[in-house]
Amino acid sequence: MVPVTSRARSLSWMSRGACLQADPELFFPIAAVTGPAAQQTEAAKAVCGPCTVRKNCLSFALEAMPEGIWGGTTLDERLAARRRRSRHQTSVQSREPVNAAVTGGNATCAGHAAGEPAPPGRTA
Repeated sequence: MVPVTSRARSLSWMSRGACLQADPELFFPIAAVTGPAAQQTEAAKAVCGPCTVRKNCLSFALEAMPEGIWGGTTLDERLAARRRRSRHQTSVQSREPVNAAVTGGNATCAGHAAGEPAPPGRTA
C-alpha cells in the first residue's frame, strides 16, 4: 500500500494525470459490481495503470476518500485498504511491549530483570 504523503496534498500532480486525456465520466461508474459498470471500472483502471502520477493520485485518494476511480482504485478498494492499514497499526502497537523486551527495553527478558547480568552460560 502507498502511504499518504505531503506530495499528494499539493495537488499540482493532477495536471500531469493520464486521466486528463480521457472522458471524465469514465472514472465515475454508477456501480462497480457487474455488467457495463464493471467494464467501465476496468477501463478507468487501465488508464491509471501506466500513469506517471498514479502514486500521488492514490495517496490523495486514501486521504480524501473521493468518489470514483483514483490511483487505479475504487472507493470500496480504498476503504478496505484503510481498514487494513488501521488493523496493521493496531497490531504493531499491541506488539510494542514485546518489541521492547526483545530489544532490551524496560521489560524483562529471559527470566531476569532488564539491566541485570544474565546467569553464567546465558546471554541477555
